[in-house]
Amino acid sequence: MLVTNRLAIWTYRSALARRRLLQHREINIKRTMKIAVEGCCHGELDAIYQHINDLEQKNQYKVDLLLMCGDFQAIRTHADLNCMAVPQKYLKLGGFHQYYTGQKVAPILTVVIGGNHEASNYLRELYHGGWLAPNIYYLGAAGVVQFNGLRIAGASGIYKSHDYRLGLYEKIPYDRSSVRSIYHVRQYDVAKLLK
Repeated sequence: MLVTNRLAIWTYRSALARRRLLQHREINIKRTMKIAVEGCCHGELDAIYQHINDLEQKNQYKVDLLLMCGDFQAIRTHADLNCMAVPQKYLKLGGFHQYYTGQKVAPILTVVIGGNHEASNYLRELYHGGWLAPNIYYLGAAGVVQFNGLRIAGASGIYKSHDYRLGLYEKIPYDRSSVRSIYHVRQYDVAKLLK
């Protein structure tokens, strides 16, 4: 694993590649993937993609997948800012809208979970997961995907004990309370991941 600033690059050898190596020891096939893992994105997609590109150029490898672990901030328009629970000084459009409208395309397949600083209205539209923009996939409130033999699971949001066992009761327009509770992880979402 290579860690630079907040970005971690993982090398993953798929189970299929390991089995093939064991079955055919005389053939030394190394099928590896480079996976970048980013903590809170806070709408800084361009800077993250540029940093990965710089690392790829410097180290002569190709990153196959980017995992974004919360606070992605998929903000499409200024109206989405009304559905975010962040201090006023952090309310900004960011760069996601350019990917959403197709002005830009993510250079790396990007898999995202939500955090506690999100445009909750948009992520709630994709409760079961889906494409936020070309080449950017949201796992939903809780979801699992397969990528080249690697199973990736994630739950969006943060844990709060007082909402954990409740159902989703929030509705648009969100008030001061529900704009925060909407991103609290729920027990039944976690239960889906345990199956």
